[in-house]
Amino acid sequence: MKPGALVLAVGARDGASLAALGIVSLAGPKWRSLRGGEIDARIELGLSLSRAAEGGLVVDASGRAIGMAVFGPRRRVLVIPSATIERVAPRLETHGHVARGYLGLGLQPVRLDDGGVGAIVMNVDRDGPGAAAGLAQGDVIAAWDGRPIESVSALRRALGPESVGSKAVLSLKRAGASAQATITIGERPRH
Repeated sequence: MKPGALVLAVGARDGASLAALGIVSLAGPKWRSLRGGEIDARIELGLSLSRAAEGGLVVDASGRAIGMAVFGPRRRVLVIPSATIERVAPRLETHGHVARGYLGLGLQPVRLDDGGVGAIVMNVDRDGPGAAAGLAQGDVIAAWDGRPIESVSALRRALGPESVGSKAVLSLKRAGASAQATITIGERPRH
């Protein structure tokens, strides 16, 4: 898809068809959703979409399916590309959900002495991976597998489906001293 390409989003409300004509306003590389899912391409649409049409099909001018219309931040209309749907659908059919990585830690950003960013542990799920790794309230995660923490939100986005079961070495500041912990990423509990 290229910016300026014509698209049609279709859906239904109470058995009646809905349609919205618009253009591709942004076409970019793959990205991670706020929940950590890998989306194969960033496609934003310039069109007015009814809430009832969310989840509907988006087609290009030749009628080729390009994906599913969803609302993103600030009600931007995004497309979940067909390639992403084809990759994720088998997981949904088999497991009923897409697993997300889970640390069992409540984290907040904190400025480190060297000017970098860390993630301070505000709370620990006593049954979660963080507790099993020995993390405690007040610990500051300064690095993940040797790489500095960019932000707490980037850390959360890295906890996609492929992260479940993997291990990471955390460089910590604990009561002013350096420490390390190895955490095995769990699966986020479904509530």
